[in-house]
Amino acid sequence: MNEQDTGVSEQIEQQLMHELWLHDPEVQIRIRRASLGWLYLQVITTVFAEQDLVEREQYIDDILAAIDLELNLYPFLDYKLQTPQEAEADKQDPFQPIGIPLWSEIFLAPQPENPIPVDKSIAHRPLVVTFYSFKGGVGRSTALAFVGNILATRGQRVLMMDFDIEAPSLSFMSSSGSSRTARYGVLDYLHQHSLTPNQKRLPIVECICQIDMPTRGELYLMPAGEYAAGYMHRLADLDIRLFYRRKVNPMHQLLDDIKAYLDPDIILIDARTGFTDIGAVALFDKADLGIICFSPTEQSFAGLQWVVEAASKQRRYRGFPDLRFLLTPMPPVAQSLQDLWLARTAAWIADHWEMPSSVVVEDIYYKIPYNANITTLTSLFDAVPVGILEPYIPVADAISACLSQEKDVAPPDLAD
Repeated sequence: MNEQDTGVSEQIEQQLMHELWLHDPEVQIRIRRASLGWLYLQVITTVFAEQDLVEREQYIDDILAAIDLELNLYPFLDYKLQTPQEAEADKQDPFQPIGIPLWSEIFLAPQPENPIPVDKSIAHRPLVVTFYSFKGGVGRSTALAFVGNILATRGQRVLMMDFDIEAPSLSFMSSSGSSRTARYGVLDYLHQHSLTPNQKRLPIVECICQIDMPTRGELYLMPAGEYAAGYMHRLADLDIRLFYRRKVNPMHQLLDDIKAYLDPDIILIDARTGFTDIGAVALFDKADLGIICFSPTEQSFAGLQWVVEAASKQRRYRGFPDLRFLLTPMPPVAQSLQDLWLARTAAWIADHWEMPSSVVVEDIYYKIPYNANITTLTSLFDAVPVGILEPYIPVADAISACLSQEKDVAPPDLAD
């Protein structure tokens, strides 16, 4: 806890103790920092004996008003207002922190005292799947595009989101054929909502376009943003950490607007590589399932160790993300060498990622062979040869297996 956070905590504790001690000399005030300056507050006092929750909240707010604070605003992340009897009966840790979805915050957070079991089901819609790679050049965006193609042809309504705002790629993977061109994208939405969160909002319809496909299916794209002179300025202004200090988080509002407008079955997010804040949010705050793309090299395993460690801690706190591992591209070497790489990969995953007892390591990793023909495609969503798509089918199968079967919903009208 830094000096500023300590000062706020002491001020809160002193103010509450000063007022409550007069009525209950045995009052207990407990404060613990979560992340990014947020605080957990627990007040245990006999003063609450004849009050309901609303009355307790108002009572504490009246005390905190003297220092210009209130319970439902920053810095309070969560609170418990209890009588001594209620506190005694409550066996849960009142201060179990949640994993804030930024690399440094997750690594600094303590291990949870009551971790969520690893066999927790994630079947719901929309299912959010993030494709992440620690290093670039491993075919992450290509894999996402092909998997999106496969899922859409199966009758799913799929939205692809380009969160790689510093080096966009998904936005350029389709041919000119689309039912409508999205004028804006992820960066534009987040930038405007960060500037005017309670005023004019960029309509989500202006940020999404539908990809025309030669087969049945619904495939949509939310590009990184409008490629104009102001793109770099918007990128430089973006402060992901600030989002998590606000009452309305633009990241969360983005997903809410997508659900309300498009109602997709599956959202596929193309995350930024490396230890970036936007990449962390895509993997640790947004994703139910993470597809970790990598090549089986010493450098990749060194970076992956940090990624998997952070994902493991976040899953213990919140129950997600679950992970699958995608080896791509596998070079055309001798089968004996490929077998050696695969055996090493399986051993590494088993050593670093906790799996339910019903799952074996071979169920959660997939290999994609190098295919030079991919570079000749003008679009990853037109009539892609079956031979190119085939290695990606197991990844699509894994995603489909996580999605609950719900009733079909009519697609939105994307016409201007």
